[in-house]
Amino acid sequence: MISILEIFPTEILFEIFDYLTTYDIFYSLNNLNKQINDIIQLYPLNLNFQQISRSKFDFICRYIKPEQVISISFSDEIMPNQVELFKQYFPNFQYKFISLKKFIFNNTSTILSHLPTSLTSLSIKTYLKTKQTDYLIMHTLNQQSQYLTYLKVDGSYVFRSINTSFPLLTHLIIDYCTITDFHRILHCLQSPIIYLKLSLYKEENLTLINFQSLSKSLLQLSLLFSQEILMSFQSIKQSIEQLDKLISLTIQATGTLDLMNGQLWEEYLIEKQIKIFNFKFTLAHHINCQEDKQSLLQTFRSLFWLKKKNWYVACEKGNFKSSRPILYSIPYFQPSFIFYPSNNFLSDTIIEKEIHSNHIFNLILTFYKTITIPTTPFTNVYSLTLFTTTLPSIEILLAIVNLEQIQELDVSLIKNLSIVNFQILIASMKKLKSIKMQYNPFFCPPLHIDSYIFIRNDREIFVIDENNLDRFCYLFYFIKYLEITVKSKEIILQLLKRLHYLEIVKIYCYQDYLINIKYNWFQENIPRLNTNYFTYRTTSSCLILSIGDRKIMNAKTIPETIDDDSVKPGCYKIRSHCVLQ
Repeated sequence: MISILEIFPTEILFEIFDYLTTYDIFYSLNNLNKQINDIIQLYPLNLNFQQISRSKFDFICRYIKPEQVISISFSDEIMPNQVELFKQYFPNFQYKFISLKKFIFNNTSTILSHLPTSLTSLSIKTYLKTKQTDYLIMHTLNQQSQYLTYLKVDGSYVFRSINTSFPLLTHLIIDYCTITDFHRILHCLQSPIIYLKLSLYKEENLTLINFQSLSKSLLQLSLLFSQEILMSFQSIKQSIEQLDKLISLTIQATGTLDLMNGQLWEEYLIEKQIKIFNFKFTLAHHINCQEDKQSLLQTFRSLFWLKKKNWYVACEKGNFKSSRPILYSIPYFQPSFIFYPSNNFLSDTIIEKEIHSNHIFNLILTFYKTITIPTTPFTNVYSLTLFTTTLPSIEILLAIVNLEQIQELDVSLIKNLSIVNFQILIASMKKLKSIKMQYNPFFCPPLHIDSYIFIRNDREIFVIDENNLDRFCYLFYFIKYLEITVKSKEIILQLLKRLHYLEIVKIYCYQDYLINIKYNWFQENIPRLNTNYFTYRTTSSCLILSIGDRKIMNAKTIPETIDDDSVKPGCYKIRSHCVLQ
């Protein structure tokens, strides 16, 4: 029988795949038949491991064909040691991933060296600043210098030992840099940069930025000055005066009041023919501003701002006349978390309020006695926090936010939570995936929500101890993601033994020292971890554990032996070779 999928041309199937994760593609469609398998193997894969469990990581690594992968993103935040494990699955990595174009290391302990020459885009941010990691980064950059067109790094330190130019580099992002360092880097790179983003920090002998070498190439510039660097309209104007081809400008700065003069910016932007302009300006501490929010916004209400460009500006300023104002572009610099109604709302120049509400994705409701209903509801919120004395009714919440779009719900700040009303509320949230709350033994969790963060109440030192362990394990036997504070290492063991579906665990324990936990401790005390793959990371008071599938005992499909000395603490010691199935 021919399935409906086989009727579609490959192009339509590729468009369907674009809406699925790599795991969904292989888990749902692989091995349906040879034709579908062949199409899957032709699809260019973007591997995103930044929010993934060990079991899904292993599954993907077993099924992918390296030559179909065009981008990879790593992060150790919820699954530690991804880079090390990936190297075990794919030895001689650089010769297998021949189509790889993009690599992202986001908060990883290390990076992969010896990258394929096809790689043109590289992002690096590591949380372990060791000599070995620094050497790996600098060695890799020197190797890739002739091929990279896009580079993002978490600091200027990575260029200390760079001794070669980057002739093809057009996009450069440096998250921590001084102006002196930038001048040195720019001289070394000799690159035709068209996009530049710098986060600049203060140094003793502060000078203006010299963009002379980029005057004929730079089209897009983003400058984020630290609060210690005091800027003015004139100093910014002088810095970018040399950039003849600039069409997009983004600035975040603290400084003098002329930064907040819309008329000055209007005249300059017209003169420079800037097509895109985003900004966030904060008045320096030592400068008094007697103007209120509406007065500060007045120069941004001209026809140029509102009609010709459709550029909108918001203003934050305390109730005191001497309060420090902050002016910023909407929606570019709109806060990621909005407090309603305390932020309802900032004074702004927006004519159609939907522009504001449609770009709010994280909402915190803070009303107490008086409830204010917004004129325009928030339709695209996916993360909702209720900072209220009691749980608002569904009718009130529906007038404020689209509940069917909510994926993350935080009720941990409600001290008088009605469990009955809470059960009714979460039943109305069709896309809800994760709940953050205070543990309540009378709450019966729905089976389709398997991700929970439990916090302590004001009277507790920890959430789980010997007295409530049994009840907790009975209620949450199905849970996959758990973040919680417990009394002791013994409670940790009991949770890991009894919650058989756990995939990702983040456990805090302040009464026992966790940093000395070793790999053997898990195997000796938790039967499941004798038969399943896992990775972990510890600090003195926190354990992060990611549990994978059962070990494959076929010698041909298990990673190869590696020396004990090369295994990082917390990384599973893999003992034989793993090949693609």
